Amino acid sequence: MAVHACKQLHRRLIKRVAIALSSGLALYGCKAPPPPPPPPAAEIWPTAGWLSASPESQGIDSNRLAQAIEIIRARHLPVHSLVVERNGTIVLDATFFPFHSDETHDVASVTKSVISTLVGIAERDHRLGSLDQPVSTLLPAENLGGDPGKSRITLANLLSMTSGLDCRAPAGVNLLRQMEQSSDWVGFTWNLPQTWAPGTNFAYCAGGLHIVSAVLSAATGESAFSLAQRELFAPLGITRVAWPADLYGNSHGFADLELSPRDAAKLGYLWLHYGRWENSQIVPSEYLRAALTGRAIVEAGIQYGYGFWLYPSHTPYDFEANGRGGQRITVIPSENMVVVETGGGADANVVAPYIAAAVSASAALPADPEGEARLAAAVSAASAPPAAIAPAAIPAWAAAISGVTFVVSDNPLKLRTIRFAFFSATQASVQFVFANGARSEYAIGLDGVPRLTFDAASAHRVAMTGWWRVNGFDLDYNTVARIDDYVLYVTPTPTGLAIHLTDRDGPDNVLLTALPQTAVRPSTGSG
Repeated sequence: MAVHACKQLHRRLIKRVAIALSSGLALYGCKAPPPPPPPPAAEIWPTAGWLSASPESQGIDSNRLAQAIEIIRARHLPVHSLVVERNGTIVLDATFFPFHSDETHDVASVTKSVISTLVGIAERDHRLGSLDQPVSTLLPAENLGGDPGKSRITLANLLSMTSGLDCRAPAGVNLLRQMEQSSDWVGFTWNLPQTWAPGTNFAYCAGGLHIVSAVLSAATGESAFSLAQRELFAPLGITRVAWPADLYGNSHGFADLELSPRDAAKLGYLWLHYGRWENSQIVPSEYLRAALTGRAIVEAGIQYGYGFWLYPSHTPYDFEANGRGGQRITVIPSENMVVVETGGGADANVVAPYIAAAVSASAALPADPEGEARLAAAVSAASAPPAAIAPAAIPAWAAAISGVTFVVSDNPLKLRTIRFAFFSATQASVQFVFANGARSEYAIGLDGVPRLTFDAASAHRVAMTGWWRVNGFDLDYNTVARIDDYVLYVTPTPTGLAIHLTDRDGPDNVLLTALPQTAVRPSTGSG
């Protein structure tokens, strides 16, 4: 949670990984952050579910929390959920339409902190030795090529983003997407250029944590997901989880873990107590203390441990698991507090000061029924859809393309065909057919209210909204719990459609063409 004004952190760092972080930052002067106070002796363990309490009973101002929610809505910030825990109880659990509390959410690079946690568990069970072991001794040789200069890269280097592997990419090139399109993600990452000696420079490299996931698979004989289900999620009472794997069965080590916001708070609560849960030491406290020690300087006041972001300059001190698009688990040890935020392109640093301002005392405050009522009303309003607006008439050009299937040029969505159907001034639908053969039909709201459709491919709701422009149509394709929110600006052309595809929180910004399917000659084999 951003308590200190200097925290202008993670949207810039996460969104500009290939430029800002991967440039390689020297590690000189890196010191451990000031030791946080000992973890509080918890009497409440939320294994079977969180208890709730009024904010005032935990020293938090209801009116300030209500104000935070009201500001999020007034500014149309793409926040999906906000959970505030203190002293073992939930004092705020808010979801923002179109996200729903019954869904899990992609937590993006928060996954890296979970991978680090699993490394500690594997060490606990003596299935993984010292972090100073060379990675080349932990994985099959055929995955790692024959570069002798990389024999010094250790597990600790990968966990602390100091491997020396160069994950920078030219403008317009998405290195992570290239990795995902390769047949061997571990080999792809390992065979990147080594620009710096191991342990000398901080260079954010998402693929490095996927190598750590592969190391976990090799050391334990099971995927990180399988290990986590038994040794991490089950003891914490976490049952609703999704975590994809690569072609070799290695759980994605860099991102894509899905959790509910309340379960994400359980992970923060585990870290708050240095790996202890009820009467068990799930993660060795020694490992977590090492993981929460600064291993690299990112910039003034920001350090990186083993998969965790550390803020020694903050008052009070805090540490975080962070992901793109506004995914964040913040732990503030001295306040006995965990804050979870999920989003679809939100800058968590905008929201955090409002939550910080609500923390008024270490002891209970006087009850505030009016403040609690205001907070309850704000939470209820946040989960509701927006009010409908008067829709515009469907233009003639749109009526002419209704029901026509168009073949789309190559694009980051791997979309092959698109077909609109305009039923009335308020509602329409669009059919997407993807390169893998998946076919989805989504409802579109034309009255300012997103229409929700369950998407079988992602097992999540998708929200679609459309707006008419002069000779054009904006389609907001919001994957909600999957973070990405795309806009397809569609205009008619003499031969079909032009589509300008952008991602509100990503690098995609491409111009596409779409021709009527009957006008596209099918490819034929050479026979």
